[in-house]
Amino acid sequence: MLLYKCKSCGSEMEFGGTVTFTCPYCGSKNFLSDKDFKGNEKFRQMLLQYYKAEAENKEKDYSKDTLWVHNGTDSYVMTNGNPLNIEYMNKTAYDGAVCYLAKENIVYVFDKIEGAEAFLSGVNRLSYPPADTKLYRSFPELNIKIDLKNGARVLVFKRRPYFYPAEMFAPWPSEHLAWVISRMENICCALKYANLEHGNIEPSAIWINPVTHEGALFGDWRNIQNLKGVDDLRSIRKTAIALAKDTRKPIQMYNFLNSEPEHNAFADFEKWDKVIIDGFGGHAFIKM
Repeated sequence: MLLYKCKSCGSEMEFGGTVTFTCPYCGSKNFLSDKDFKGNEKFRQMLLQYYKAEAENKEKDYSKDTLWVHNGTDSYVMTNGNPLNIEYMNKTAYDGAVCYLAKENIVYVFDKIEGAEAFLSGVNRLSYPPADTKLYRSFPELNIKIDLKNGARVLVFKRRPYFYPAEMFAPWPSEHLAWVISRMENICCALKYANLEHGNIEPSAIWINPVTHEGALFGDWRNIQNLKGVDDLRSIRKTAIALAKDTRKPIQMYNFLNSEPEHNAFADFEKWDKVIIDGFGGHAFIKM
């Protein structure tokens, strides 16, 4: 915790996280201005560390994620004979695999070890631009592997609070579908940078945070290929139409979703950005 001297009584003031300090004894408050930070690199670094710690704590706080509901439990037997109980909100079946939406994890159970290894191999082919330090959040992050007694393998991935499959909120009004499309376009730009084609961008694969408007790509990563064309960009259009409440308003979005993609993801994202400006009046955070 950051400490600061109270100008009224001299006791240590407590930092409240809003660039204010409050004295716990006399109640006095000090508000920091720009001059307090100038030439005080040590204090600035302490402040940054505070914000970083607060952000990390929020990432681990599932108590406020009241959207999550326990709807069922599936049990498996691990190689050591102990049970593996997966409490889930919903589950999605893939060929030879099941994906669970658990409280703190996204859990894949593969019928065969080879399937799990193919999934991880696809994820591990990702690479990110050096300047983009948060892009990794848009893709699966492995926590642990677990082998089952029947020869199956479990992959447990991190699920940050508030992340859910986009299809759970369908149908999406246009003003909210717009930022979902933006996240999907951005994800395709990341795949383009890594020269990869996902091949399975569908409603169950797109995960979103309705609070922060972040997005992530899960689904099936077993068939990742070198980038050959614009199939993922076509899948974005198909997925957006499947999630939409009404694709005809604004007309700019309708025209985009029914058009052929540009020659690559970067050009397509630029085309979509024009839809945001012309069709929605510009970039704006609209709370769900």
